[in-house]
Amino acid sequence: MKTVGIQVLGLIATSIIAVLAGTSTALAAGSWHGVVGPGGANVRSAPTTAAAIVSSLAPGQPVTVVGWVTGQMVEGVNETWAEIGPGQYVYSAGLRKPLPAAPPPPPRTFPGRWIDVNLSEQIITAYNGATPQFWAVMSSGAPGWETEVGVHRILRRVPNETMSSATLRVAVEIPYNLPNVLYTQYFTSYGEAIHDNYWKGPDSPFGIPTSHGCVGLPEADALRFWNFASVGTIVNIHE
Repeated sequence: MKTVGIQVLGLIATSIIAVLAGTSTALAAGSWHGVVGPGGANVRSAPTTAAAIVSSLAPGQPVTVVGWVTGQMVEGVNETWAEIGPGQYVYSAGLRKPLPAAPPPPPRTFPGRWIDVNLSEQIITAYNGATPQFWAVMSSGAPGWETEVGVHRILRRVPNETMSSATLRVAVEIPYNLPNVLYTQYFTSYGEAIHDNYWKGPDSPFGIPTSHGCVGLPEADALRFWNFASVGTIVNIHE
């Protein structure tokens, strides 16, 4: 069973390849596009601070990532690292995902109100037919705990609840008990949902896959999607 929304990361995932982006705004299929955070970032030869520093990235520098890998938990409970070239890793806390001026195009559309979840770009969009209504930067499942791809529907909604690792069927490295998780909209029978992530901070910014399968949002964005959707609303999740 996957967790219902905590940024503790999971098991070792397969490694991925990524490249530094240039100044072009074109998006490569299956890629994540963002920038280096205000503190800059070190590029290391392995996903751990014990590895040698290969180079450094300047604040605001564009970065393209086509996947993520589990590595050292440097801050908080965030183990997600980006590989930005062969043997070149950046800790995810040093990256940022700006909200784009327009959402990435969906692979398909549906009639009426529905939600598009783009795992590659970490963008969630509310649609009415083929027209985007609003969109937000999200955080989906971490390496080893990927959010399930497919066409889902919202099964049930809980406005305020406590999420606990004690309800899971698998052990987690760091137990948790999270009261007052708001605007939870479950789209799988085993606990994946859209909801607010009030506990996230600078060590685990939104726009980075850091959950156990859920789609985490800032409270204001979670509320917008709560007011937009209802039981039965389609949630199309794809790379």
